[in-house]
Parts: sequence; structure tokens; C-alpha cells
Amino acid sequence: MAEKNIYFRSRGGSSQGWGNIFRLVSFAAYCRQKEQYSIIFLVEGPKEVSDYIKRHGFRVVELPEDISLAEESKVFSCYPKSDIIIVEMLDCNYLRQRMLKEHCSKLVVFDDLLDHIYCADFVVCGQALPDYGNKEVSDPSTQFFLGFDYFLCRPEFIPFTSKTRNYSESIKNVLISLGGGRYDVAYLKVAHALKEFKETINPTFILGYAPHDRIREEIKKILPSAIVYGGIGKIEEIFWQSDLAIVSGGYNKIEAAITATPALIIAVQWHQIPLACEFSKKTRMPYIGYMSYITLDEIKNQIKNLMPLKMRQEIGNISRNVVDGHGFERVYSIICSS
Repeated sequence: MAEKNIYFRSRGGSSQGWGNIFRLVSFAAYCRQKEQYSIIFLVEGPKEVSDYIKRHGFRVVELPEDISLAEESKVFSCYPKSDIIIVEMLDCNYLRQRMLKEHCSKLVVFDDLLDHIYCADFVVCGQALPDYGNKEVSDPSTQFFLGFDYFLCRPEFIPFTSKTRNYSESIKNVLISLGGGRYDVAYLKVAHALKEFKETINPTFILGYAPHDRIREEIKKILPSAIVYGGIGKIEEIFWQSDLAIVSGGYNKIEAAITATPALIIAVQWHQIPLACEFSKKTRMPYIGYMSYITLDEIKNQIKNLMPLKMRQEIGNISRNVVDGHGFERVYSIICSS
């Protein structure tokens, strides 16, 4: 059987975030395990993005930031027509989809927001949103797969879906993971808020793969005993060892749920606001608000509210039932086996 081509199109970095890059790389690795595919990533973003993808053994075509659709089409024309193009990026509008469809047999869009009109073959949204009205104005042939059943949980988190979680009587270890972008405002507010609990709480900050020397120094000034990482492997184990997590409204909140970790949610991008609101309704994880508008008192009060063991147990147990972690198999079956 002839080798199939899969091209992944994305954009990541400090302004666009890293969650989509992590998951696309994980999904590409899953595809590589399942069948013999020729895989190419075409990405916009800083060198850290392409370096991360290359470290996982994938070929990368680096695109200029804000490349025009005409220029992007020329790039794709340099490569054989793909069996499948999988695209995940904020600017995946109708015109971009139409252009990409010219270069593949099947176009798949991963989109957490569903805020575009679609002409792709498949649209996969692994989140919960208030409504899905854009289906009504998209091309009738586009098939939508919506909800947490299709969340692309990274494989390293899967073992934790069946582990028994024990909760401590008090909050001692707190993980702060808000994504890989430049979310200095949120990180500094959390650091200042945690200063009130410095005698009882041990904070661990994970800042992501982008350069963060200045913000690391600022956090250490506020909380000298804090552990501050840049990009790190085995974050799933840190979730598991934490009594409380403070997470973004993007993928981090779902990873907290999968590991049954009680969490507080802060939106660090505008588009995370509806995602965080809906997730909070389903899991009872408190949503504090958008990073620029929340106050230190609001963060402190939410931490205090989760001090009782019973509160944290309820959130952890309810959250775990929202996401089962088997989205990889479902999505692969839909787009690669059909």
C-alpha cells in the first residue's frame, strides 16, 4: 500500500500559545505509530516552535509570520498533494480552508472556538461551548465532532485516568500552569496572591518554552522559595502531586480534570473566557476571570474557599468524569480511517 501524506498546519509561540503545538505533535506521533505516514509540519512561529517539533522527529517547513494565502499556496504547491491536511490555528478562516482544500484530499480543522464559517471536510472541537450556531452557515458537507470525547489528551496523561487519587487534608503544593505565552500579568498576580500563604504553601510555576528570564526573576523576588520551570516534561506527574492547580482556560484546565486535580481557572486569552465559563459549569472548578481584570483578593479568596478537603474532593471527582482521555482514538478513527 502506498505511503500516505499528512501535513500539519499550525502557528504557535508566545503570542499564539503552545497547547496546539503540543497536541498536534502528540497526535502526529500517534498517527506515526498506527500507520506508515509521511508527515510534514508547516508552521509559523519563533525558532523554539520548530525546534520542539524537530526534536520529536518530524520534518518542519518554517513559514513567515502572517504569510499571505497566495504565498502559502505556493509553498504547498512545492510538495505532493496531501491525503490529509490537519490545521489548528486561530486564523483558520473560510478563505484559508478553501486554499488548503486545493492541496489535499481531506481537510480537517481542529478548533476549540468554532468562531469561523467552515468548508473543511471535518471540524473537531474537543471543548464545550455555549452554542454551535456556526454549523448552520457552514458548508453542508462539513461534518462536526464536538465535545470532550474528542479532546486530544496527550498520551502521558492517560495512565492517570484510572489511578486512585488521594487528597491531603490541607493545601501544601500548588501548581501554577497558565500556558506557554507571555502571560506575565497573570503569573505575577498569582505570585503576589500566594505571598499571603508563603508559610504553608509550596508553589511550582511552569512558564512554558518561550524565553522567560525576566518573569522568572520577578516571581523569585516575590516568592524566593518558589520552584520556577520553563518548558518541562512530565507535567502530568506534577499535576498528580499537587493539592491545587491554578490553570488557564485553555488545555491546562482539562489536564487538571483528567488527573482529578482541584483547580482554579484564569483566562489568559480572550477566547478562553467562554471555554472557562462552560468548563466551570460542568466541573465546579471556580473560574476567577480574565487575567487583566482579576484582583489579588479574588485569587486569595478562591484559594481560601478550596481549603476544605471536601470542596477539593468534590471538584476533583466531578472533573474526572467530564473527560475520559480517549480522544486520540476517536479522532484518529474519524479522520484517518474514514
